[in-house]
Amino acid sequence: MSRAGALGIAWIIEIADGPQEWAQALSLARARPRFVRAALGLHPYHADQFSEGLYEDLSKKALLPEVVGIGEIGLDYAKSSIPAEIQKPVFERLLFLAKSSKKPCVIHCREAYLDLIPILEKVYPHPPDSGFWGVVHCFSGGNSEALFLKEKGFLLGVDGPVTYPKNNALREALRLAGLERIVLETDSPYLPPQSSRGKRNEPSSIPEIAAKVAEVFGVSLAEVADKTTRNAVLLFPPIKELGFVK
Repeated sequence: MSRAGALGIAWIIEIADGPQEWAQALSLARARPRFVRAALGLHPYHADQFSEGLYEDLSKKALLPEVVGIGEIGLDYAKSSIPAEIQKPVFERLLFLAKSSKKPCVIHCREAYLDLIPILEKVYPHPPDSGFWGVVHCFSGGNSEALFLKEKGFLLGVDGPVTYPKNNALREALRLAGLERIVLETDSPYLPPQSSRGKRNEPSSIPEIAAKVAEVFGVSLAEVADKTTRNAVLLFPPIKELGFVK
C-alpha cells in the first residue's frame, strides 16, 4: 500500500470474495479509513457455500459504511469445479442483493458470457439513471460482450492482461467500449502486467496498466488517470468522501 500511495494511487478497493475473508477486509478498511474500502461477495469458486444464513449475513454487512460493493460474484466455467446449475442461481440471488442494497456488483466471468448476459438482462433490464450497475472485473470477453455491457450500464475492469503482447482482441474490445466505460484494476496478487510476468502482483502496477490503456486509446496518461478515476467514483460513490477526488 505504501508503494502504491507513493505512485499517486489514492485509494484501494479490497475484494473479499468469500465469508472467510470478509472480516479481514473490513478490518483493513477500518484501519486505513482514508485509503481502503471493501467489497464483499461469494466468488463462483465458493458458490457451494451459499446458504440463507450467508445471504442474511452479507445483506447486513452490505449496509456497513466500509462496504462499497458486492463482489466478487459471478460465473466461472474455466476453473471452478462447481456445476453451472449451482453457480447461476447463486449469482442471480447476489445480483438482486446488490441491486436492493444499492451497491454496485463486482462480477467475475470466465468462459461463461453466454449465461452471464441473460442473467444480467433479467436483473438489470434497463441502464441506471446515473452511474453504473457494476463492473465486470478483469474483462475477458469479445466485441459483442463489450458493447452489451456498455449499453447496459456496466464498466469493464482492465488489468495486467491488457499489457500482454498477444491480447490484441482484448484491446480491440476495449476500444469499442470506449474509455468512458473503463476502470483500472490489478487483481493482486494475480495477473501482473507484462514487465513482471510470473511475479506477485500488487496495486503499484496500476501506472503500467494505465500507460498501456493510454497507448490503446491514443491519449495521454493524464487523460486515462482522470477518466478512469471519474468512472471509479461513479461506480463507488462513497470513495469520493475520502477527499481525493473533487
